[in-house]
Amino acid sequence: MVRRRREREVMRVDPDLPSPREDKRDDKQEHKLDKKDAKANLILAKAQKALAAAQKRKWLVILIVVAIGAFYAIKSGGINFGGIIDKVKGWMP
Repeated sequence: MVRRRREREVMRVDPDLPSPREDKRDDKQEHKLDKKDAKANLILAKAQKALAAAQKRKWLVILIVVAIGAFYAIKSGGINFGGIIDKVKGWMP
């Protein structure tokens, strides 16, 4: 035999107003939607941050490659601007 729950009678002043139970359901539904939106915004923000970091790393790698290329070009003597490079090479180990 299944046990039946007792129903409470709700005293309402105005019958057009929603019941407190319906208000709770609406609040819960709004809360769920707010949580879902917050999670989506957080994921989007993390993706944008990752893209910004990748862009920064890309330019850092390009700068390092150019610096290393310039160092080897100066060190090997491939580029000579009127003796200035010879003076700079004298400071390098």
